[in-house]
Amino acid sequence: MISSHPLPAVLVMTRWWAEGPVKTRLAAGVGQDAAREIYRQMVETLWQRLDSAALQRVLWISPATALAACADWLQGAAAVVAQPEGDLGARLRAAVEHAFAQAQTPPWVAVIGTDAPELDAAWILRVGEALLEHDVVITPSADGGYALLALKQTNATLFADIPWSTPEVLQITLQRAADAGLSVLCTNAVRDLDDVEDLRVLQAEGWIPPTV
Repeated sequence: MISSHPLPAVLVMTRWWAEGPVKTRLAAGVGQDAAREIYRQMVETLWQRLDSAALQRVLWISPATALAACADWLQGAAAVVAQPEGDLGARLRAAVEHAFAQAQTPPWVAVIGTDAPELDAAWILRVGEALLEHDVVITPSADGGYALLALKQTNATLFADIPWSTPEVLQITLQRAADAGLSVLCTNAVRDLDDVEDLRVLQAEGWIPPTV
């Protein structure tokens, strides 16, 4: 019998690799063409690693003009949606609120970027298990931010007025959750790809092919 229960959703925030600046700090070290190719390969690999019959993958794309191109590029999405204008917090909030507003509301959602190649479907599903006992689960990143945030209902305070791209992102988010009375579990941290140092580490660990 096929279950009628909606699947949990992983909301994947990414950008079209062939347009606009991509991985600017990495590009400063390896060149824009190389940065684009590394990013493209990393996103494609991550997208495949997120494929699971137990999850629905929703693509949130920037820029909006690349919706059709990205739907062809990363196939199998439950939906392909344009990221709205605004800072990262506004875009994360929009993705989470959109997911919980669906007629078939998922039991929980995880919102991620495409800069942490260690994430995969098994990781996301373990996060879902942890949500049975916690309100929020966060996967920290090595730079003081986070690579994943999962929750069972939307909470705008987790995304508002955060100093994005600073080492304080995680700590401020944790304080916001505490102020809201939310229980939080932090998983093991992962490394984001931001610059050449990250690239070398991720290549040495086997997460990114040694192409550069």
